[in-house]
Amino acid sequence: MTGRSSTVDRGLPRVVVIASLLVAVVVVPWPLASWLAVAHWPGPGSLARAVADALALDWRSGAVPAGSARSALAGPTRFWQAFHLVKSVLSLGLLAASVRALVQSWAPPAVGDVPGRFGRRVGGLAALACAGVALVLCIANLQGAIAPLTSVLGFLPEATPAASQVAGALREALADGASAPAAEAIVTDFARYHLALAALGTLAALALAGLAVLGWRRHRLIEGVALGLAVAALGIVVAANIGTWLHPVPSLDAFLAGVPAR
Repeated sequence: MTGRSSTVDRGLPRVVVIASLLVAVVVVPWPLASWLAVAHWPGPGSLARAVADALALDWRSGAVPAGSARSALAGPTRFWQAFHLVKSVLSLGLLAASVRALVQSWAPPAVGDVPGRFGRRVGGLAALACAGVALVLCIANLQGAIAPLTSVLGFLPEATPAASQVAGALREALADGASAPAAEAIVTDFARYHLALAALGTLAALALAGLAVLGWRRHRLIEGVALGLAVAALGIVVAANIGTWLHPVPSLDAFLAGVPAR
């Protein structure tokens, strides 16, 4: 009983920390980013409308989106970058706590401690799942923080009629070689967005490969296989994003084509 009790006592703080970080990742980023960026959009719907209207205004005025103080899109982009930064910091904390719990679950239990062995197995799989979620959140939010303009333009398909109008104008500019300053800025940021994902994905794949090797050495077959599959999946994602980085216009045009007419 003493062995089981001490195992529970050691594991409970980790569970509390991970659960708290999971809640924080969901609850904290929007209000904290609103405070940091001095913005007051109550939710994604209002931000989507603001993005579409601001982009249309920048297009008409010739301002470079989020590239100058007179850009109407500077405010939404600044807020969205702050949102991604806050969420990435919290996600990194969740990832660190989950990976630590995963590695600790691989430590050999005391001789004859069958309940402890089972608990470590279950805890290890739960930690692996949390680490997977945290890793995806880290990559996505760091990518959005590095290229916030492209990220905030992701709201266009949910926005107002102005979104479809400016999307059509941007597609015409892309067909003409992106000669308009606004189109050039969007193409540049779109390429940066995919280069960021390729770089982050490569770093994550290397880290996961090292963790997979450690899992195999600790005779953790399920975790080792799962981590190996994750490395392979990241390899595919990295290759696709390198291709988009090298040739961003077709993918950007396909995204704009998906903005519905209203």
